[in-house]
Amino acid sequence: MTFEAAMHSDQAEISGGKILIYFIIFFCLFLSVAAMPSGRFVVVVTEPGEPAGHVIDVIGTAGGSFVAPGAFSWIAIAYSDADNFPARLRRSGALFVLNHALAVGCLQKES
Repeated sequence: MTFEAAMHSDQAEISGGKILIYFIIFFCLFLSVAAMPSGRFVVVVTEPGEPAGHVIDVIGTAGGSFVAPGAFSWIAIAYSDADNFPARLRRSGALFVLNHALAVGCLQKES
């Protein structure tokens, strides 16, 4: 193997690694933008160790309405007409407030 051939094979490996890193960064950015709450319905995620009614208390404190339970007692769907509802949910104790359309898997209970 000549020196030039060795240099080209190393560059190909580095380029492949860089492409993978860029793809992972792009994918994470895409998911973070897509998961941002953008409607009146949101998925509320609270601490798993809290009592079963805690997520409902968080929704009520933020001025929203409980719509449906999630697969776990710390996940629920909430509704509010207020534009700042996601921020109020976070101030009330929600860990995450997600776009309702992307969280279908969080809502399915195991049978």
